[in-house]
Amino acid sequence: MLEFSGGCLCGSLRFKISAKPAYPHYCSCRQCQLWSGAPLVAWVEFPIASLEYIGPGGHPRLFRSSEQTQRGFCPECGSTIFAFDEGSDNVSITLACLDGSPDIVPESQSYATSAPSWFDR
Repeated sequence: MLEFSGGCLCGSLRFKISAKPAYPHYCSCRQCQLWSGAPLVAWVEFPIASLEYIGPGGHPRLFRSSEQTQRGFCPECGSTIFAFDEGSDNVSITLACLDGSPDIVPESQSYATSAPSWFDR
């Protein structure tokens, strides 16, 4: 089984995942832009059951960004960590919060028309 770890900027929120990554992609929808403060977010999905919190900060705080989606962030430093849709078995983790440089490359882009004109699709 593959293992990944990651966390937030301040180190309070730490997690590990023991699962195979799926659906690596970019998203440039307006919600992702406003939530992250960036023109696009790189995501990768894992089974939500494989996500374990191991840091001193415990669990992230949740924000409901739409009727179906919740987004998790560190309550100390505000780092963006994940998003998940109600009823889904998967959680989308931001690639940037994974430790090291995992060999996970986004293969597609959601909401490409909302991406900045300078982004090379």
